[in-house]
Amino acid sequence: MRVEENKAAVYEKSSHSRTIKEAMPELRDIQIRVDSVALSREGQAALRGQGQGTFWQIDLDGILQMRDIWPKLSMDLSYEMMRDMQTDMRKTSEETIKSKGYESLDDRITKQMNAYARQYEALQRGHADGTRDVYVSDGRDENGKEQYHKVTLEEDLKYLDEAFGRIADDMVLATSSQENLRQSKEYFSGQKLTAPLPGGSGQRLADTLKRAASAYAQQRQKGNPANAARMALNALDEDRSFSNTMRKLFSVR
Repeated sequence: MRVEENKAAVYEKSSHSRTIKEAMPELRDIQIRVDSVALSREGQAALRGQGQGTFWQIDLDGILQMRDIWPKLSMDLSYEMMRDMQTDMRKTSEETIKSKGYESLDDRITKQMNAYARQYEALQRGHADGTRDVYVSDGRDENGKEQYHKVTLEEDLKYLDEAFGRIADDMVLATSSQENLRQSKEYFSGQKLTAPLPGGSGQRLADTLKRAASAYAQQRQKGNPANAARMALNALDEDRSFSNTMRKLFSVR
């Protein structure tokens, strides 16, 4: 089945008619070709039923609004924030390794907390000055029309917490990797490098970062200045035995 360019689907609203290509000029030069398929009568009836109330019945105002919203519509805002923080962290890692040749545990904590703080402050500024203009989908209503809304600051901060939670949880894997490296070094060198790693240490470290991020956000919401990295390091040092063990573990290279 072919839909030729001069047979554009016609949209009717009241007594006026406009084509979809007139409403969306960018479709003007697009030719659509659909390969032929064989359908039973039942299949054709089902297909026609699915087509009712979908794209062709969207009102013209809805089409124009969707065209404006689509570039601002996020499919996974939490993932996008995580990706932005990871980009920030990679840049910091490159600078640290170039300067020192390695990353200590304190370096890792600092880069993660600073990435969180920068993202937090950027969201606050964007909502304060009106430049933050992002939408998320609410699904479809009973008529099949796509619903969406502009993200509020409160929602943005929840998405940020979800994103940072994933980043903090990466420390579980990082801790496990360091422990495997330590065991390999000890096996081949015959020397004990650090004390045995307490069970659940990686998750404990991740939870420390999450609590520090939450404490930072609370202080900033009160208008108080705060250093996210320092807050996390202070929280880690509340248990000196644990923090010393973890620092030694992450120093194994």
